[in-house]
Amino acid sequence: MADQATTAEQDRVSVLDLLARFVHRLDRRDFDGYASLFTEDCRLSLPHATHHGRAGLAAFVAADVGEHAATHHSTSDHLVRLDGGTALVWSQMRAVHLRSEGDPTDWWAVGGHYEHVFRRGSDGWLIHTVTVTPVWLDEGP
Repeated sequence: MADQATTAEQDRVSVLDLLARFVHRLDRRDFDGYASLFTEDCRLSLPHATHHGRAGLAAFVAADVGEHAATHHSTSDHLVRLDGGTALVWSQMRAVHLRSEGDPTDWWAVGGHYEHVFRRGSDGWLIHTVTVTPVWLDEGP
């Protein structure tokens, strides 16, 4: 049997890997793959809208992010709190949105915080709740 420290570190790595897949799938426009990272009863809270449940999540995110030519999401400074089958992760976030495909100077960006709640199920960790809290906005010339 693995000791608690080993199990906790494995859980921490699994949760942070899931967080990385969360942003990578957004930027690759794999909206179905993105939705598969969530629990059936998930909640995604954006500053301008909230979505409940995995059903319809891919379409909701595609309508929100898919209007941009490209996006670049990143997270940093992860604080992870594990509590049995639940994990809470706070992180800094930055998201850049390219408005037009031919002009990399035509962008807007937001920075702030993500708060993720993850739940461990029979198939491993999934995202239960995401809350996005913006702190700043910027845009290209």
